[in-house]
Amino acid sequence: MDPVYEPVSRSDKSDVFTSYRPVRQTSSNLASHVTPSTQTPRRSRGSRVVLHWLSHILSLLWIVPISTLLWLNFSKHVIGASAWCPRGNCNAEGNSDNAIKRAQKLDSHDHNVTGALQFVAKALEVWFFFVATSLVYDMGIMFAKRGRGLPVGYLLSHLEFGDIRYILNPLLWTSPLPREQGVPEKPARIIKLYLFAIITAMLTILANLMGPSTAVLVLPTLQWIDTPRIMHETFNRTAASQRPAGEYSFPDCSAQELQEGNYSCTAETYGPSLDAWAAQHSASYKQLSAYDDGTIILGASQEAALVFSINGSATYDTVWVPSRQVLRDMSHEFQKLRGVYTEDDPPEYPDQVFNNSLQTILQRQGPSLGFYASPYRGNVSDYDLPDGRWVRCFTGWNTDPLNLADDKAVEYNKCFRLGQGYQDRDTYASFHLGHFNETYDENSTQSGVGVFVADRAAYYNKEEDFGSGLIDCLITNNPNGDGEACNWDKVFAAELPEEFRNRSINVGVTSYSVPGKNFTNARVWCEHLIYQSFPTYSVDTSPRSNTQNLVKLNNLPEIPKDTIPLRMNPAWILAAWSVDYDGELDRERQIVKELSRVLPTTYEDGIITLEGLEFVLLHWYALGQALSMVNHYSSGPPGDPASESAKIADQDPSHPILRTYATIHVWAYGLSGRTSRLGVAVVVLGIACVLARFLIGLSTGIQERSTVEVLAAAFEHRHEGEFDGLEEENHLAKVRYQVVEDGEGKQRFIPEKRTSRWSNAITP
Repeated sequence: MDPVYEPVSRSDKSDVFTSYRPVRQTSSNLASHVTPSTQTPRRSRGSRVVLHWLSHILSLLWIVPISTLLWLNFSKHVIGASAWCPRGNCNAEGNSDNAIKRAQKLDSHDHNVTGALQFVAKALEVWFFFVATSLVYDMGIMFAKRGRGLPVGYLLSHLEFGDIRYILNPLLWTSPLPREQGVPEKPARIIKLYLFAIITAMLTILANLMGPSTAVLVLPTLQWIDTPRIMHETFNRTAASQRPAGEYSFPDCSAQELQEGNYSCTAETYGPSLDAWAAQHSASYKQLSAYDDGTIILGASQEAALVFSINGSATYDTVWVPSRQVLRDMSHEFQKLRGVYTEDDPPEYPDQVFNNSLQTILQRQGPSLGFYASPYRGNVSDYDLPDGRWVRCFTGWNTDPLNLADDKAVEYNKCFRLGQGYQDRDTYASFHLGHFNETYDENSTQSGVGVFVADRAAYYNKEEDFGSGLIDCLITNNPNGDGEACNWDKVFAAELPEEFRNRSINVGVTSYSVPGKNFTNARVWCEHLIYQSFPTYSVDTSPRSNTQNLVKLNNLPEIPKDTIPLRMNPAWILAAWSVDYDGELDRERQIVKELSRVLPTTYEDGIITLEGLEFVLLHWYALGQALSMVNHYSSGPPGDPASESAKIADQDPSHPILRTYATIHVWAYGLSGRTSRLGVAVVVLGIACVLARFLIGLSTGIQERSTVEVLAAAFEHRHEGEFDGLEEENHLAKVRYQVVEDGEGKQRFIPEKRTSRWSNAITP
């Protein structure tokens, strides 16, 4: 039978204190330990069971709004132009005269809704605190009912864990240890108690993160969302290597005119486009000359309802030009989005998708041609060979024409092989610029423009010819200057260094003779390499933010050094200039005026001058005009995007499936950032906590007691010496109690050393 202690008072000069002495144990005073007083405040067993299951139901219901938030974010649910968009109808009216007033009203709705959702996030946080508190309590009671009980330092963990400072409390980490050194303790018991401490600490962190995590998920954000991508065509090939053909390329040209090479037919539509580029350049040049902070801004050109400019890539090397064919197709859809369409030709997207967005970017994948162009100045030499072959050589070539490097590049002569004897395609075309300078007399030369494409090139100077033999045959053994001593097959078969190799295949050249009496063989010449890519064409459809309907090219690639350039037929250059084979341009055209002005100075003073850089830009415009005109051929897209054939076709980089879609600026849910993903992780752990608490409740039947009941049980407990000799807080916290219920369901605290003795009197 357990001993019972009665108080004994003792006094001396310094203190009055109470000690305890054992008294004879009787059935009546045992009952005072075990049988609850009728005056003890406690709930009835029936009401406690009801509250127990209501608590679990309330905990499980927390999963419902959290699961809804997860679904909204994982599905990237789009709300619309406003965070408050009942029934999906919140038209921004971006194209109307009422757009600004409507935007202000939507903005007011956004502030109200996001503010209200902050309260929702706080409610979910408080709700989870209820769940987490119950879980800590249930785990504490579960540990306290088993083994040697729970340390005093953990008895109120469910009331303390909500404060983030709790994880720094030393009692949390020292309470599982034995009270006295040398006292045997099973490691498994210590590990279990540390498991409780670690779980409680994790719940402390989780509960404190739940507020911002639910706020991240409950609050929608303004996002750029891509609509479903519609496959509109499969690219087959470009028409760059052939002559312009078909009325689709040029609306004012007949098939016969194009076949006969009368490309002046493009002057009606595209002659002003090239001249407009030159005029814009002239205006920008005047601004540069007039102001210290002035600069030259690249000009733009129009195609149908859209405007474009040449685009530089991530490096300065390749300049990309939009395709006018793609722009025409895109313009058609652009106009339909603006409301210009018929019932027989509706937009590919429902109007509601765009009306319920703050801004819409129309996107279309399509081919684009880019050029790497290098300007030089020098003299020209031609060598006629048998069988319709000939070779043209220029002086002044080097690997750094704009002198971008610190060291001056070594100059070479560069030779190109031409003629039907070398190539089975058109390789050469020419025309003349009309006289601009009226001081030239009748015997002065015009500026002739020669355009050709060569499949191979060779290099030499006085010291190096890379094994081609050009030094011997053109310098040492060429008394007549006719190049007959050269083995030209060997010349163009010679192996070149890597930095020369990719600039020696399918090279296009445009050479400008310098107007004047004394420049017979003088040339300012530019070589170009043509590449193809499939960027995304983008145009902002808002008339407020994109007043000029300017199209941009996105996702421009870097061209690998070993990429073989495309061949471009010189006829496209003629079409860009709107001139026939061997024709002459009107001297009143703006492009003729500007080139005639800068060519003599460029040749005499060099490329690295203001006029030289002007020449480069003017040449870019002419070349860009030509590349923009090149059409392409395509076929319809695969019928089923998910079919195996469509997947295989989509992996062919030379014949890609081209898609059109839109990017809309809307209020939406989503997991676009790290904070969103962290929020998902936190609430998923929260769901796990809810389920863990429910499973603990099912397996143990633990019923949560109120704070009053816990305090009453603590006050009713009779001290039996378990705290004797303990003064430090960390020692007191290590005293363990088993928490059990007596026969009438009243909670009891049993000291660690008496646990086994109460087994006959206590119902676990």
